[in-house]
Amino acid sequence: MKKFNLKKIVLIGFFSITIFSAFLTPATTAQVWTYNGANTQPIPHFSVYPSEWYVYNDTRFPQRYIVEQISHGNISDYGIGNGYSVWTDNYYKNKTSGELEYISTTNLGSWNDSIGYQGYGFFLPVEDDGKVSQSILDNVLSYFLDNSVKWEHNQTDINYYSISTWNTTINNFFIRYNYTDRGIQTKYLIWGGVIPFPNRTIVSWPAQLPPEFSFTTEDGVLNINSANIKLNVSIVDADNNNNGITDTDYLYRILIDSTWTNWTTLPALIDYDLSSIPSGSHQITVEVKNMYGITQEQIIVQYTAPPPDNGISGYSTILISILLFFSASIILFRHRKKSKYRK
Repeated sequence: MKKFNLKKIVLIGFFSITIFSAFLTPATTAQVWTYNGANTQPIPHFSVYPSEWYVYNDTRFPQRYIVEQISHGNISDYGIGNGYSVWTDNYYKNKTSGELEYISTTNLGSWNDSIGYQGYGFFLPVEDDGKVSQSILDNVLSYFLDNSVKWEHNQTDINYYSISTWNTTINNFFIRYNYTDRGIQTKYLIWGGVIPFPNRTIVSWPAQLPPEFSFTTEDGVLNINSANIKLNVSIVDADNNNNGITDTDYLYRILIDSTWTNWTTLPALIDYDLSSIPSGSHQITVEVKNMYGITQEQIIVQYTAPPPDNGISGYSTILISILLFFSASIILFRHRKKSKYRK
């Protein structure tokens, strides 16, 4: 009986230590890539950015589009190991009213340099130059073949960024995936057999362009005779992430005396001080950035420095006051002397 109790105590102690240790183990928060305004980064190993909309026409839904909104990226286990993953919020979009209906949030695919690709094939990984390579296409095809029915034939074509699988003796089925050079699926086509299958084609996708802007002085005059001026920046309206809303998240910086200011939110007017430079022709350089890149623009102003306080410094004013005092004293002394002789 004592032996049994001892075993029981040891067993309970073991589980207690295990559970207690679990609470003592420091929790680690997985890195997540989310939308961060002009500082938003692409999801690693992919060309997509959080907040972007990719809109598709699907033959299953003649009255609706399918919207894949890039929600976030993280490192998660897709099934056979961790990888950099692309998560999307999926919506139906009514073609007439534009109304959105939420469907789900989905991990559409992941990439691990050791494991390779896992996913549905909507967004493919890219190389360091931002483009899909032949080896990536081959890796994705290999994943498709390992996780679907066995196809008699298969092919990748880097010239069209396409993946194809088909049969010629069993059922004459053919599937093709077409992509952009950035790994964005543009078409998913299935044909063959008796039953019609859904096809999908991309309708719109993000332009992913840096900002386009110009700037000048507040009044548009480039001949300047004031040391303190204001600059007016005009950014061309754009919807570079294709979410249906005009972009507003921009940062700017300006070059002053060969040193860039810190990136900051763009105000209505930028204050610029010319007091430290001499008269002459001067270039003013401004940069504006969004999450896709940086654009730089310059203007040339003709600056005429204002005279320094009418040419009289504080020291000169004191000296003149002293001279005037002595002059007045001398005149007064002479006047008194003449008055004395007259008497």
